Amino acid sequence: IVVLVYFRCPMLCGLEMNGLVRCLRGLPLSVGRDFDIVTFSIDPREGSSLAAQKRKTYLAELGQDGATTGWHFLTGNQPEIQRLTDAIGFKSEFDPRTRQYAHAAGLVICTPEGRVARYFYGVEFAPRDVKLALIEASQGQIGSLGDHVQLYCYMYDPTTGKYGIAILTVVRIAGIITVAIIVFAVARMLSREHRKIPSTGKVLSPNG
Repeated sequence: IVVLVYFRCPMLCGLEMNGLVRCLRGLPLSVGRDFDIVTFSIDPREGSSLAAQKRKTYLAELGQDGATTGWHFLTGNQPEIQRLTDAIGFKSEFDPRTRQYAHAAGLVICTPEGRVARYFYGVEFAPRDVKLALIEASQGQIGSLGDHVQLYCYMYDPTTGKYGIAILTVVRIAGIITVAIIVFAVARMLSREHRKIPSTGKVLSPNG
């Protein structure tokens, strides 16, 4: 998970980070074991000491031991920030009057190879949607069998940034189950009819 914020943000970034923590608490996957988080500052004026302070604060709020190795808070200079934001498609505008950034809020889910897989917009994130996105981005490397079955029945909608039921897939599954039930019922009925046919036990001679 990649989160682009700036640590001195007076409002939006804090809401986004708090929403992420709430999502992580409800997630059946674990930071540091199943996936990593990179929280990157878009403000080149912010240094590593401020990032370390924020890391300590949010790790304490999350309260997961494994997160200490899996949640990274990074800073960089302007060229590095620009390369990252361009690659992700993240736009921001610095206001010299307020000395604040105008920017969108959301999470970016990336594959282990560093490719963007999914976007989630806003400051609140549904644990189910984030879980499905992480499982999908991992190409089946994390998650239980039930999670993978659930992923088969849901489809990501890029216009809303959420997962919804894949109606066609559900219809196909329902059709397969219906056919299986009919086949089983017919086979059972034929088996019963076969048992009802009486056996005379009479052996016919060659002459009848």
